[in-house]
Amino acid sequence: MIAVKGNAKKVIIAMLYGFLAAVSVNLFLIPAKIYSSGVTGIAQLLTALVTYMGGSLSVATLVFILNVPLLILAWFKINHQYAIFSIIAVFTSVLFLKIIPVPVHPIVTERFAGALFGGALIGLGVGLCFKAGFSTGGTDVIVTLVGRLTGKRVGVVNNIINGMIILAAGIFFGWGAALYSIVEIFISSLLMDYIYIQQQKVTVTIFTKRPEVLKKRMREFIHGATELDGTGLYTNQETTVIMTVVSKYDLTELKRAVKDADPDAFVNIQSTMNLWGKFENVI
Repeated sequence: MIAVKGNAKKVIIAMLYGFLAAVSVNLFLIPAKIYSSGVTGIAQLLTALVTYMGGSLSVATLVFILNVPLLILAWFKINHQYAIFSIIAVFTSVLFLKIIPVPVHPIVTERFAGALFGGALIGLGVGLCFKAGFSTGGTDVIVTLVGRLTGKRVGVVNNIINGMIILAAGIFFGWGAALYSIVEIFISSLLMDYIYIQQQKVTVTIFTKRPEVLKKRMREFIHGATELDGTGLYTNQETTVIMTVVSKYDLTELKRAVKDADPDAFVNIQSTMNLWGKFENVI
């Protein structure tokens, strides 16, 4: 019952993101000629260029096309649950992008206000999705996958993509568009980071009497870990200690793995203030 409630909450959050993203793009960003980050921003740019050349193409269609290969990658390379909720988020945003009309006259006349409102809505939606344990598709899938495989921060990937979007906006549609796109991306990132604090690293120490079962589950978890032998001072019984460093983003999945393998395990989670060295090759 708890799992069902948790999944229902994630579905609601994914659908809420889709609505907020569509409102942001159609009601604030497109009328103000401001470009978002990631796949949505790429879709906006390509749509604007096609329209400028006399063609016809919708942002919703491009968001769908660009996300399909990335969602397939999430399904096979991350995990099915992560992919399912990301798919719901993407498809809901595409649906609302189709439903919500772009107003003939902008809701806000100031481009700066459009950037603020647009960035805040998208940042809110993305932050809620990340906090719930899944992404909104797009480049987040690549960042998540590379981060899980290497244990490194790979925000530079998003920075490069966003930088190219801003540069293209400036070259093709004027540097005013680039400036306000920077404002939108900054506000979006600021709000997302405020809501989603789970990218911080934590050290997890697990004490278990069923090490073989737990180690099997841990190997499926991708992250490295170190096994130590211990003895309880009170019981004088041997116990296995497993240590790993993960992001708070991965903590929910790790808790599930530990609980499935050994419901009686004792787990200590500590905030990790600083890391150096190649811990992914050591633990």
